[in-house]
Amino acid sequence: MDKKYWQKYYKTHGKDFSIVKQSSFATFCMNEFFDQQGLNIVELGSGNGRDAIYFVHHGQNVIALDQSMGTFDIEETKISGEIKGNLTSLAEDFIQSDFSYGCVIDVFYSRFTMHAINQEDEGILLPKVYKSLKTGGLFCIEARTTRDPLYGKGEYCGDHTYLTDHRRRFIESNQFLEKMLSLGFKLLYFNETNDLSVYKDDNPVLMRIILRKE
Repeated sequence: MDKKYWQKYYKTHGKDFSIVKQSSFATFCMNEFFDQQGLNIVELGSGNGRDAIYFVHHGQNVIALDQSMGTFDIEETKISGEIKGNLTSLAEDFIQSDFSYGCVIDVFYSRFTMHAINQEDEGILLPKVYKSLKTGGLFCIEARTTRDPLYGKGEYCGDHTYLTDHRRRFIESNQFLEKMLSLGFKLLYFNETNDLSVYKDDNPVLMRIILRKE
């Protein structure tokens, strides 16, 4: 994961309105799949914290993991005292984490982070997520796919990965889904399309996948 790139990015753009408000994926998950308050959500790569804070404001408990937590304070100021205890932000590489936080994990949430790790790290992460998630818990993923307009642009680095301003590994959605089902997850929702997360002139083709541990 390009830690230095994201540190600089959020330092420069962290207060931009379009990336301070929660993502459309966070709203989608909250409205369609988080059917109660008090869920314990582990966010894999929280960026400037916008989705974590959105979930906390809607009654959830969030452990937000990110290697670059310096910009998270920008958003933490928006959290009132009575709910601040429901958010834990950790400067932690989620690939290396054992997810031992002293609570039952109801949800793992990954937006725009699965395509930021290489295939080897993905192979380390996914079985740990399955093992750490409670039975009936959800794994919510949004990531770029090989149908994305940026696919094939920049320097090819192998493994469907291209370097432009930073590295992106574009995911072949059917292969990814097969891998998740082989781990024991059940598919609740799948969509692969654009117009889900438009930012300036970037309209990526994304996969949205909601999985449940059986």
